[in-house]
Amino acid sequence: MPRFYLLGACDCPNPSAISKAQITLWEKQGIITYLGEAHDVREFIESSSCIVLPSYKEGVPRVLLEAMSMGKPIISTNVPGCKECIAPPLKVYKNLLIGQNGILIPPKNTQALITAMNLLTPTRIKEMGKRGRDFVKKRFDIHRIISHYLCTTAHIMNDKPPKANSQDSKPILAFVSNTSYAMYNFRLQVLKSLKDRGFDIHIIAPFDTSTPKLQNEGFTTHHFSIDSRSLNPLKDIRTLYHLTHTLRALKPQIVFNYTIKPAIYSSMLCNTLKIPNIAIITGLGYAFIEGGIGKKILHSIVCKMYRSALKKTYQVWFLNTDDMQEFLNHSLIKQSQAFLLDSEGVDCQYFTSSQCTKNKQDSKEMVFLLIARMLWDKGVGEFAEAAKIMQDK
Repeated sequence: MPRFYLLGACDCPNPSAISKAQITLWEKQGIITYLGEAHDVREFIESSSCIVLPSYKEGVPRVLLEAMSMGKPIISTNVPGCKECIAPPLKVYKNLLIGQNGILIPPKNTQALITAMNLLTPTRIKEMGKRGRDFVKKRFDIHRIISHYLCTTAHIMNDKPPKANSQDSKPILAFVSNTSYAMYNFRLQVLKSLKDRGFDIHIIAPFDTSTPKLQNEGFTTHHFSIDSRSLNPLKDIRTLYHLTHTLRALKPQIVFNYTIKPAIYSSMLCNTLKIPNIAIITGLGYAFIEGGIGKKILHSIVCKMYRSALKKTYQVWFLNTDDMQEFLNHSLIKQSQAFLLDSEGVDCQYFTSSQCTKNKQDSKEMVFLLIARMLWDKGVGEFAEAAKIMQDK
């Protein structure tokens, strides 16, 4: 009988959050096992047969890249961001798309998820795992992403980045994000590479448990309050005030802005202050999910804000083609501004099969693992429902 595991934070401050009580109920029913949170997920990936992420929306999911790098097949949804992780050619089977390293299913479709899980034989798991490793090294390796940061930074400054031991004052690069956690966990190698090339790295983000880790790496951190989900204009005015004060004091050579509100507010401020800046669109977010009249109004407002804020931004980077095309179709940016970064990269040397632990793919027991924040939008509900149906058979 297959086993089903969940790994990731629950009770998140998000409209789509799944309560700890709900997860506890699933555990009591014997449907899933909740593993809590983990900073290092390699052991959990290693002990699994397949990594599952039936999400409704993504940029490019880091966890799928990590699983591929460790030689694991993946099951995900045929939506922007997730579908980029499946290597072509794709073969149609019922309502599934079977790729070289995994399977794409329609979103919000429990039966399709069950069908995909049942297609994974031990032989197919091994073959898909090997192809996934090859695919991620070729397309998503972190060193490819770092190279683009270095080249773009050099181009903006009209010269090569300064050498690390330069006696001159170091040029300042500022990175604005809605969490320090994301800067440490998703962009640390980029930050370290730029620091090693002689830049003074400043992180502007709300302080959290990752802030001391960033400081220990030699980066300067600046706290500012930002509520990613709030539509309260007073809160956003305070955010703009503090961000303006910080940017004026720093006078950075270049600013990198991540996620929705920083991409809008910080880009707008940088353009007003004539600071070269790059917006990185890590995902379209809640406003771009289809819904009722409320979401349509929100979508219209967000589009107008993007269009205004990014008008003079140097470049806008995207993690997947669909998100980039969405911006172009709505005339939010010019074609000359758009660049496909492809992902935020994965360290293929760090995420590799240890060979120390017996791989579950060599066992008759199938282990399916979903790693994500515990949100309904991540497809956690469909995963739990599929687990219940498969275990009841």
